[in-house]
Amino acid sequence: MAEPQPSRIQEGDQAPSAIPGSNKSETAALNSLDSHATEMNSTNTASTAALGKAMKNLNIASEDKPESKNVKVEMADVVLLAENLDVSRARATELLKANDADPFKAMRAWIAA
Repeated sequence: MAEPQPSRIQEGDQAPSAIPGSNKSETAALNSLDSHATEMNSTNTASTAALGKAMKNLNIASEDKPESKNVKVEMADVVLLAENLDVSRARATELLKANDADPFKAMRAWIAA
């Protein structure tokens, strides 16, 4: 059920505030926003160029991750450590490789850490 409309509103009319630039102050505000956006775009381009130049000259040293030894690890030892130390199998494998595939050394190293 439709509510009665005031007599000055016709079907299909839009509210004046919904029409962009319907008065001079709104038009001026919109133009100001457009010019500000253009200025920001040129500033961002200059900043991006400066950042790219700085990144080119930056030397990033890779993190020194201890190299895993090329040690063959038994799956039974991995399962043993994973269950008893409550660690993932990947972590258990790392522990074993770091300790020459000796599960007792690996457990001691994990406890000492």
